[in-house]
Amino acid sequence: MPSLATLLHSLDSFQPQDSWVQAEDLLAELWEHGPPADALVPLFRFLERFPVDESGGVLMGLMHGIESFPAYETELLDSLHRQPTEITLLLVRRIANTGQKSIAQHPVASVYRAVYAHPTAPLEVKQMAQELLAK
Repeated sequence: MPSLATLLHSLDSFQPQDSWVQAEDLLAELWEHGPPADALVPLFRFLERFPVDESGGVLMGLMHGIESFPAYETELLDSLHRQPTEITLLLVRRIANTGQKSIAQHPVASVYRAVYAHPTAPLEVKQMAQELLAK
């Protein structure tokens, strides 16, 4: 099995071209290591490279893997500040759906507003934030 560093490097250089199978395989190997704390920020940075999910479910699988980390909320907010994505915004919604009103001491509504106002957020992500604010 490749080392954690090798797997993270391969994810960092991944380009989907015609298929997400390679990323899916890399992520499966990564999860064999368990949820390694050193992988959390690189995984968020991977998501940031693909702000609109066109992966056929691969990024949703990554979202579920991130949820297995014991504490990821601060890194989630940092990621949203760098580059909001559909998946990171979905993570916020899933946290809010548990009844939690804030994430790392930031009210959920303010997180949605920040995503909506983010200068590099794709239109799809801004629309999703606006819809979540309206609920």
